[in-house]
Amino acid sequence: MTNSEFLVKLQDELEEENTLTLDTKFKELEGYDSMSILSIIVFIDENFNKKLNTQQFKDISTIQELKELIGLDNFED
Repeated sequence: MTNSEFLVKLQDELEEENTLTLDTKFKELEGYDSMSILSIIVFIDENFNKKLNTQQFKDISTIQELKELIGLDNFED
């Protein structure tokens, strides 16, 4: 998956109106809450076959950090 595809799909998953970037901080998103974390966990599992847990989200703040947690080898660019 490319960065742009990832960002668009994640934006849709979070139902975020503003365009996301790799530097976007989750806590700055208006609708970011515990349900958002669960949605992201399911999204990552379905798209990357990678199991994350809610504890891992305490250590990340940006979408770039989420991408690194997923594994950079899962991205084309």
